[in-house]
Amino acid sequence: MGQGVTKRAAWALAFAFAISHFAYALDYPNRAVRIIVPTVPGGSIDITARTVANKLSELWGQSVVIDNRAGASMIIGAELAAKATPDGYTLFVAHDGAMAINPVMFSSLPYRPRQDFIPLSLMTGVPLVVMVDPIVGVDSIAGLIAYARANPGKLNHATGGSVTLLALELFNAIAKVKITSVPYKGAAPAIRSILAGETEVCIADMASAATIFRSGKVKALAVTTLRRFDLLPDLPTVSESGALGYETRTWIGAFAPAGTPADIVNILEEDIRRVLRMPDTRERFASLNMEVHATSGSDLGRTIDADTEKWERVVRERGIRLVQ
Repeated sequence: MGQGVTKRAAWALAFAFAISHFAYALDYPNRAVRIIVPTVPGGSIDITARTVANKLSELWGQSVVIDNRAGASMIIGAELAAKATPDGYTLFVAHDGAMAINPVMFSSLPYRPRQDFIPLSLMTGVPLVVMVDPIVGVDSIAGLIAYARANPGKLNHATGGSVTLLALELFNAIAKVKITSVPYKGAAPAIRSILAGETEVCIADMASAATIFRSGKVKALAVTTLRRFDLLPDLPTVSESGALGYETRTWIGAFAPAGTPADIVNILEEDIRRVLRMPDTRERFASLNMEVHATSGSDLGRTIDADTEKWERVVRERGIRLVQ
């Protein structure tokens, strides 16, 4: 008799928990949602986060606030997001630099991309472009390589994060040159540095560089993908222009802290993909040379695993030395 009562009480407690949890999910979100972005405003991660945040705010009827936490190769923002309360009211938008490259670059991190986060959606992708200050006097990748070899250590690269640092080191390894990295807190300040004449070379994503890319204030030499970019078919690739086999690109995804309730995760996955598929959202990203992916969280997880393995192999095979 006592055992039966105990079992019924346990079932009743579990049922009550399930009902309250379901009701919590149905009520989500009932207050402002914060999205942590690990860079300063103005770059591709920030642009992606703000575009999606505005649409989610309209969809939910709640404020969705961007919290820029730049610094330390995006580690500051990632650590903050990883330690946030996992209730669905703090999200993280980051690219492969924070989630697939930092684990390769740094011997230790205060966060674990695959253990501390739940992938929600692979949102956007964007090619990188190699740009130079016109004062350098080169108009091709072959010309840049020749100049760098003739002037070792003279060229400085505006590095906006781990993605562009690895892009630079891969270029140095394949082209057999030495272009020096000068670190900045994100793509936007890195691009401003080349405009100000502080640096001579900048590898940046096309979304961050969209404005100056067409201004004529810098010289765009090539895209970093293996095939030419459909929206700019006249711009050659780095690989075809003198650094055979060179390839890199970046993607941006949305994440929730590990432990976020599954019902909330499902809502977030569905609603993020929903706003990404809206025609005006797609038009906005296309105008910035960005591709919309809108994949599932599991697809994003597989992308992280594949890219981490790829960059580990590249660093090992190319003998790339990165600052730890």
